[in-house]
Amino acid sequence: MSAPHLPEGLAVPDAPVRVVPLTVDLGTVAGQRVVLLSLEVWPQWADLRFARIDVGATRPLPRRVPPVDAWQVHLDGRPLEVLDAVGRGDRSFSNGEVRLRPVPPEGSSLEVRVTVIPGHEPLTATVAL
Repeated sequence: MSAPHLPEGLAVPDAPVRVVPLTVDLGTVAGQRVVLLSLEVWPQWADLRFARIDVGATRPLPRRVPPVDAWQVHLDGRPLEVLDAVGRGDRSFSNGEVRLRPVPPEGSSLEVRVTVIPGHEPLTATVAL
């Protein structure tokens, strides 16, 4: 059984409020590169879209997409709630989203930190919105 992908009590909205293109390369760890693609801003949450690409990994990943507890996101220095992290793909390439709340306002700054492979240093970047 899986957890609901939307925050409890929220209906599916018609469309996002805005989409912020990012294309931010977080870097590579153990042959796995992570790129932040965009931030979809919905009325009551935001989805941070990403891609994970095998660029010469020497061992298989424990998961194709880093799980919810592998992500830490701060908004102007304050932690955001990471509600969910899901994706699809295979061991060579996967993409997905990290669901965040509250919604980051325009002009804010996100610090993203993700542990792609347990026991390795996390990848980090600061993104201006």
